[in-house]
Amino acid sequence: MVSGQSPGEVAERVAEGREAGYRAFKVKIGLHAEDLAVVRAVREAAGADAPLWVDANQAYAVDEAVRISRVLSELDVHAFEQPLPANDVVGLGRLRAESAVPIALDESLRHPSDLATFVKLGAVDVAIAKVQRSGGLTLSRRLCSLAEDSGVRLMGSGLTDSDLGLAASLHLFAAFGIDTPVDLNGRQFVGSAYATGETVQVHGGIARVPTGPGLGVEVDESVVRELSVDVLTAGVP
Repeated sequence: MVSGQSPGEVAERVAEGREAGYRAFKVKIGLHAEDLAVVRAVREAAGADAPLWVDANQAYAVDEAVRISRVLSELDVHAFEQPLPANDVVGLGRLRAESAVPIALDESLRHPSDLATFVKLGAVDVAIAKVQRSGGLTLSRRLCSLAEDSGVRLMGSGLTDSDLGLAASLHLFAAFGIDTPVDLNGRQFVGSAYATGETVQVHGGIARVPTGPGLGVEVDESVVRELSVDVLTAGVP
């Protein structure tokens, strides 16, 4: 994941990522006036062969997104994620018909039924599988199955996760054969104090799907109990 306010900043982030073993990059846009210059800098720093996609987080209107998609196509961007507000079903249908880059949906897909609506209206090319957004593995599996049955491509994403959340995403993505790079993080920012022994292994930008029982993460339940908070009584004198 690449973030920065200027082309120079994002180029430095890409260089750091490449040094750490990462070979695919996702960049946030819709945050500043230099959006396209930022994407161009990422492409130049990442190299012509690196998978690259952008996430607009609902930042644009249809006409602007269409214009931006043409430049993104020239930069060989593989997917344009959530360019319009999540509930703009009609706008996303118009955009998909005119966009030069495949349209991927994230925030629009809180439930499998949302995907069914966008499929019926021809408003989606790629469905983002995200365990946390869908509230767990059960609905996530249903969404992924519907995408497969509907001929919609799947990509994988996540939030800043603990080892358990990271493992859940890895199992889902592996089960549905998602073979494109995925947007997952957590280890850089969150320490999973309860995870001991067997857990997710990440080396050189590649996370291995755990093979142990359940999600494959060993949990020290004594630590969980020690760190737990009773939300019904917390802060009550």
